[in-house]
Amino acid sequence: MKWESKLTSWPFLVLSIFLAFYLNLWGVPLFDLDEGAFAEATREMLSSGNYAATYLDGVPRYDKPILSYWFQALSVSLLGFNEFALRLPSAIAASLWILVSFRFAREQWDSHTAAITVLIMANTLWITVIGRAATADAWLNLFICLTVFDIWRVFQIQTADPNGPAGSYRPTLPRSLLLRIFLWLALGLLTKGPVAVVVPLISSLLFYLSYGKGKLWLNAVFYLPGWVLMLLVICPWLIMVYRDQGAGFFEGFLLDHNLNRFNETREGHGGNPAYYLLVLPLVLLPFTGVFLKALVHFKALWAEPLTRFMVLWFAVVFALVSMSQTQLPHYVLYGVTGLMLIFARHRASLFNSAWLLAFPFIFFILMLALPEILSLSAAESGRAYEKTLLAQGELWFDWRWYTVVSMCLVAVVILSAVPFINNENRLILAGTIQTLFVFTLLIGALASLQQTPVKEAAYIARNMQNKTVVAYGIRMPSFSVYRQQITPHRLPQPGELVFTRIDRLNDLKEQLNVTELPVHYNKGGILLVELLNE
Repeated sequence: MKWESKLTSWPFLVLSIFLAFYLNLWGVPLFDLDEGAFAEATREMLSSGNYAATYLDGVPRYDKPILSYWFQALSVSLLGFNEFALRLPSAIAASLWILVSFRFAREQWDSHTAAITVLIMANTLWITVIGRAATADAWLNLFICLTVFDIWRVFQIQTADPNGPAGSYRPTLPRSLLLRIFLWLALGLLTKGPVAVVVPLISSLLFYLSYGKGKLWLNAVFYLPGWVLMLLVICPWLIMVYRDQGAGFFEGFLLDHNLNRFNETREGHGGNPAYYLLVLPLVLLPFTGVFLKALVHFKALWAEPLTRFMVLWFAVVFALVSMSQTQLPHYVLYGVTGLMLIFARHRASLFNSAWLLAFPFIFFILMLALPEILSLSAAESGRAYEKTLLAQGELWFDWRWYTVVSMCLVAVVILSAVPFINNENRLILAGTIQTLFVFTLLIGALASLQQTPVKEAAYIARNMQNKTVVAYGIRMPSFSVYRQQITPHRLPQPGELVFTRIDRLNDLKEQLNVTELPVHYNKGGILLVELLNE
């Protein structure tokens, strides 16, 4: 009990959130593609003074709505244009995401369950990754949670007692709650589009139908003042973006980046129906085993109304993203909060096995083997860029890597053996070790491999102010961020610099009909070359 009271104290909860989302937030370059694209679009917004629509390297960017760019622009305006300022809005959103979940768990259950919810969420691997990424996803998760939690509150009011006799409900609609739901939906739409509506809509429909209360769901959905509020929130921006980009945004965003993203594989991401079966264990670390135990306890979870809603929330997201032809690990997070609440609520039955620590132990075993894995991958790769990129691993994975990973392994073993710490707290502490490792060592190594060469090439190009720079055969928009200029994607003219990859060099030479291109930078598969004047 002494350990438990310390871990659930306010100082440790605050520390957990700091480690999850703020530790070393400034310490690594932006990651391409997503962070670089968001940051460059924000930079161009501030440079042009156009706050209605986003552009990426001078070309209209239809990927996402506007809200997260506004948050980034505000942060950068206050704190300067740097990695910390670009990532801070996401860290704030993730902190609010956890605090909203804390409040909901305390309201529905008790303060201790709420504190455990915070500790689980703040130590879940992919929540911490997305919570510090300079993208829109932390905000989207916040608004989805706010929506789902208020939907549950509406259901509670409508039914009076979910466990009571069938048909027991209050006929009056909770208007203030419904208006709040439509506000969250509107903000979600402004953050990432239809997914912010689809997930709560389908989840709540299935939940209401599971209790035979579809009519109550329809009454809430067709609440006219809510629709008016939602339109009042989103229409001003829709008018602004239409005036700036015409119908192109609506065609590009709704058709290309939503419907086609679901039906077609985009950017090489997906679409295998089994993808999330393989990815979910990594996403949930170190609580992977808890999820497996939850599957065994499905019947008990289904019997309780709130946990049934949480199960359906996760199941809907898992089904939708598994059917999508474009897949990335963080997509499944749109429903993972429901799992976190289930884990906290049913911790007595879900955390009571010693083998749960096997998953963080396996994670650190894999980290110990990571340098060798990268070395073998480099040797076997037939692609010049990947081969050159991975070959850098030996420069970064030295004795310090093996020492720290070994210490983490020993710490997990000690946690499993200490008798006065229960399994719940063992996993939470293992998660804290995991978070410290990932964001002080692992993320730095990965950034050094993939992103440091891009940043260094950008600084070299930036210092050559008399040279026009173009990009060929490469999509790493952080180059433009660090160069602080738009980088057109086209073939170079004589006298221009070219930002490209080593595996695109021969093709570039063929396109230009030249045999040599002087090299200004060559590292990690990233090249900065020049087409000389004739």
